[in-house]
Amino acid sequence: MKIFKLPDLGEGLPDAVIREWHVQEGERVAADQSLVTVETAKALVEVPSPWGGVVEKLFAAPGETLQTGQPLVGFAATEGEPAQPAAHAAGHGKARDSGTVVGTIDQGNESLALESRPLHNRPRNATPSVRALARSLGVDLVSLHPSGARFTEAEVRAAAGRPPRSQPEPAAEPTEAAAGDPARRAMALAMSRARDQVCPMTLCDEADVTAWDSQESATLRLLRAIAAAASAEPNLNAHYIDDSLAPQAPVNVGLAVDAPRGLFVPVLRDIDALDDQALLEQIALFKQLASDGAIPQAELQGATIHLSNFGSLGGRFATPIVVPPLVCIVGAGRSHEAVLPFEGKARVRRLLPLSVSADHRAVTGGELARFLGALIEHLSRPQQD
Repeated sequence: MKIFKLPDLGEGLPDAVIREWHVQEGERVAADQSLVTVETAKALVEVPSPWGGVVEKLFAAPGETLQTGQPLVGFAATEGEPAQPAAHAAGHGKARDSGTVVGTIDQGNESLALESRPLHNRPRNATPSVRALARSLGVDLVSLHPSGARFTEAEVRAAAGRPPRSQPEPAAEPTEAAAGDPARRAMALAMSRARDQVCPMTLCDEADVTAWDSQESATLRLLRAIAAAASAEPNLNAHYIDDSLAPQAPVNVGLAVDAPRGLFVPVLRDIDALDDQALLEQIALFKQLASDGAIPQAELQGATIHLSNFGSLGGRFATPIVVPPLVCIVGAGRSHEAVLPFEGKARVRRLLPLSVSADHRAVTGGELARFLGALIEHLSRPQQD
């Protein structure tokens, strides 16, 4: 048997959780065909086959965790391949290993249980996030045909009799997170890096948002204000790597999304290039995918600045955590009314608390203060047409 081991998926975590097999034992697969979807560091990743051949054994069931380097898939050996000791197949040898071995695998009770489990068909013409949406809506993609190369979210929603969604649906009921869940371990790893690598400073103030229309989206206004503030102080929309500050363009906002299984931070890319409706639809989709635990890996990468709208849950001020290599995170608290002097008289005004943290290794206090001032100035304007 030729063994394909779980490769290093580049997420900084030593393992991955099997979420969905795309092949079954006895099936012939082609090189680069998707074998399995795994979850690591809060993302879903499809693992392709390194070669073509017949699948002889699957080494884990959905929901099980494999360490990087452990056997993932066994392929039937082709004629002429030399045998290797079983110890190498189990990953115990100390010799340099290319990730594949040939030999006999010890088949204990656990392996036999894996061989006998039933598998189901799975459409290969849909991304992991679209398949997750289809499962949540009860849509069987196997019986349908996409209009293009792959199913789209709109097609899945149409098949379920749901109109295209522009506003977030109610979040799923919270469930207890399993110990060692990849999302929570990834959060712990990111916070450990921030603790060890960042010198944080936080400034707090409030923006007068009395002029806002009652139907306005606070998140949308915050995104537009961040883009404007980043234009005024480009060093806050930046990466800090190897003691070097590199301002970034365009503005890609990592939006913190609270979900039953932990914190997810999908990225809204080039927010200046998206109109309000497109941004709202993308935010709604990310919230749904986070609730399903099905955000693709690519959607969690490439942020240049972070936003946490924690006020939607509670609290006015905070000390948001800067995650390297980013240098800034904007936090928005719960808005409230206060009596303030306005045009020479005491007036009731609506205020939005802001807490902005930055890495003091990379930016000065003056730059952070000017960034915060630009945020407040933009947020205090009436709704823009």
